Amino acid sequence: MNFKSDWLKIGLIGGILAGISLFHYLTAPYEVEHHAVHRRLYYLPLVLGSFWFGIKGAAIVSLSTIAIYLPFELLRWRGDFHNFDTLLEAGLFVFIALTLGYLSEKEKKEHAARIEAEKLAAIGKAVSEIAHDMKSPLVAIGGFANQVFRKLSGDESSQKKLQVVLKETKKLEEMVKDMLEFGRPLELHLSRASLNDLTTETLEAAKPIAAKAGIELNTDLDKSLPLLDLDVSKMEKVLMNLVVNAIEASQPDKEVLVRTRSSKLQVFLEIEDHGHGIPEEDRDNVFQPFFSRKKGGTGLGLANVKKIVEAHGGKITFHPNKDQGTTFVISLPAQ
Repeated sequence: MNFKSDWLKIGLIGGILAGISLFHYLTAPYEVEHHAVHRRLYYLPLVLGSFWFGIKGAAIVSLSTIAIYLPFELLRWRGDFHNFDTLLEAGLFVFIALTLGYLSEKEKKEHAARIEAEKLAAIGKAVSEIAHDMKSPLVAIGGFANQVFRKLSGDESSQKKLQVVLKETKKLEEMVKDMLEFGRPLELHLSRASLNDLTTETLEAAKPIAAKAGIELNTDLDKSLPLLDLDVSKMEKVLMNLVVNAIEASQPDKEVLVRTRSSKLQVFLEIEDHGHGIPEEDRDNVFQPFFSRKKGGTGLGLANVKKIVEAHGGKITFHPNKDQGTTFVISLPAQ
């Protein structure tokens, strides 16, 4: 829905509310049957508000209805059963409003999730087919280029050209690897594992990359963290991807901090960098396939990270730091 469409819908709901209320105020108080019919008409804008604007719309419509109708009811207040019945109906009206709003939002989220899943499945299938077609020629190019490189031991100029070929072929091979990983169905091999141990081991492997970039790797690990059911190799890929991204995003002489913490129901893994942050216009696309601002990036790294995390029943989000940079947060079920 666009902005203009939203205002038209708000205007329609407001017009219906005003019309029904006008019926009430222009109808004589003793015409109880007519007022009973008019009160039921309030359910029409309530349904429209819930359907179009979810729980927020339902709450606003129900509260607006009570605010408009309440003065009329107070004018004819007698303190008898009729007034009690009206108050009871008002409470029921609010309850129905919130229920309708909740169900409407839930249905919209489920529909969006289905559309997203179908879109990713279609992209994955196409990507997988392309990657399979690219794999064999790349293996041949890399293999033959290596053989020629070894034979040109005395021709430095030709060797330099072949080094470029080998370097670019390696990049394409990594891209194909990411494409195949994104395209194939994800199978988890779960085992009880320590997220702290996995973090420590992954950061040890990332130290040479950090040292080369002049970045310090630090940890703040919660020792009370419970063991989790994890596919260790896949979660290592997730953490390595995020840590390398954080290193590349950070400025020299800054730190990348990896933190773990837990609540009663969830375990959190946070990767905090000190780079320039993610531009606001890019934030909705960060986890979308093939979206990347990184030179030479495939745009599949974070898409694969999201896929793995969600397969574990978790969720990945990010937020800008108060001072500088971005923090990615993985939440996993504690049980």
